[in-house]
Amino acid sequence: MLLAFALAAPAWHGVAQDYETDSSGVLRQARLLVAKHQPEEAARVLDSFLSTHAEDADALTLLAQIHVEQGDRSTAKELLTKALAASPNSPAANITLGKLMLEQHRDPEAMDRFETVLDIDLRDREARQGELSAATELAMSARRDNHQDAALKVLEHARSKLPDDPKLLLDLGIQATEMGLLPEASDSLQAARKLDPSDPDIVYALGRLEMQEQHLQAAETDLRAYLAKRPEDASAHFGLGKVMEAGQRTAEAKAEFERSIQLQPAQTESYYELGQIELEVQHDAQAAPLFEKVLARDADHGGALTGMGIIAFRGKNYAQADQYLAHAEKAAPNYQPAHYYRGLALARLGQKDESQRELQTAAAMDREQQGAPGALNGVSENGKKDAPPR
Repeated sequence: MLLAFALAAPAWHGVAQDYETDSSGVLRQARLLVAKHQPEEAARVLDSFLSTHAEDADALTLLAQIHVEQGDRSTAKELLTKALAASPNSPAANITLGKLMLEQHRDPEAMDRFETVLDIDLRDREARQGELSAATELAMSARRDNHQDAALKVLEHARSKLPDDPKLLLDLGIQATEMGLLPEASDSLQAARKLDPSDPDIVYALGRLEMQEQHLQAAETDLRAYLAKRPEDASAHFGLGKVMEAGQRTAEAKAEFERSIQLQPAQTESYYELGQIELEVQHDAQAAPLFEKVLARDADHGGALTGMGIIAFRGKNYAQADQYLAHAEKAAPNYQPAHYYRGLALARLGQKDESQRELQTAAAMDREQQGAPGALNGVSENGKKDAPPR
């Protein structure tokens, strides 16, 4: 029996060699025909081969790729399903099906296919790009539907598969920043910068994060580094202006806001900030036209409405102040200065009960925002106040 097996073994080995030679030869011939723009001939060669080797994953995948190029995605999917049944870890079959799913915006299914390959080879370029594209699209879709937690989870999951992708880390850092998860944002963005120190988008995202963290020196450094590469970015000049403003460097802040307006005249926030700077030093005649520019573009801008209400209050036009401030409250119900100044205006109009309610509301907001009693958000009748609602 052993002798019979030993005598038969070379024959089996020869069959295996013949199959391997046949398979590689057929695939080589088919690929050459595809390269010569003869996909129909290539498909015929593969169909003939598969009639006797129905479970050859490479042949099934190449034939599926030809059908994809010809626009026959239904047949391509059937062929890829067969290929994966025969060889579940086939990189080519998984990537081809993943791309097909991505094209159809079936992002979770696409990620499953790309991750099968990444679990075997983290460096596979096509699988990495596919995973990044699918995760980014899925997160963007969640954001559009205002499912911020879902967007974060998608990006965190993708990071577990692509821990060294700076673009993914950037997207995750931005998402965490927008959700106020500042330690998580810092972790992702710092990791992204280590991987790609020269990427200006990463530097800008770090500058924005550092603004929120009140790390003013770091924010200034990163925003200036970003602007050195992209000096025409109006938003970055606005951000740097906010940093200068927070550091009480008023002249520098004004210069940055003005530069932002030069680069992007059709905006509101730089006009607002310039108006606020003038308001705080009681240059009401200079502040009013700046707030009016804001309101011409955004009639419900709570900060600008409040600014106009303060100007009217200072001018002793209490009825007009009440109108502006009532509008501001509707536009931005949680904006404390609007309630505070409306309370003062109503007192001047003799509406004591309404005035008391507004002042109590403002005081309660201040306690909630500041955590302790004291000056109302730094607001006085001179108009000092915190950042406005957008």
